Amino acid sequence: MNQKCIGEFIAKNRKEKGITQEQLGNKLGVTNKTVSRWENGNYMPDISTIPNLCKELEIDVNEFLSAKRIGLENYRSYAEENLIISLAEINKVRKKVKLANIMGNLAIGLMISLTFSPEGMRKTIVLIVAILMISLSFIINNENLKKFFKKI
Repeated sequence: MNQKCIGEFIAKNRKEKGITQEQLGNKLGVTNKTVSRWENGNYMPDISTIPNLCKELEIDVNEFLSAKRIGLENYRSYAEENLIISLAEINKVRKKVKLANIMGNLAIGLMISLTFSPEGMRKTIVLIVAILMISLSFIINNENLKKFFKKI
């Protein structure tokens, strides 16, 4: 999934339909600047906008993700390729969100421990360091660290 190619595909199809960025934006409930950002490859349309965008441009989602028109003979192979790419992107985002959640929970735990007692704070700091190391081991996929933490 190449964001720049998808943007160029949006622009090409919009121009073929003879509509302006502003007209397309109005139909989709976004600004012309948003459409411009999509077409320049700076942003991707929100997932909830993609079906309506495809309808307006008279393309399907598979063509949108492939950034080109697809004949029936190639449709399945492109659909499978787009699915695999999409799942890989979801996995990347999920890892980032997981780390952000862990960091947020650790920060909350630290604030709570600081509020209640110095002894609680020491225990919480040890726990935070252990959780951070475990989290980092999963993120960087270091097998030795994973084995080490399994023993603990």
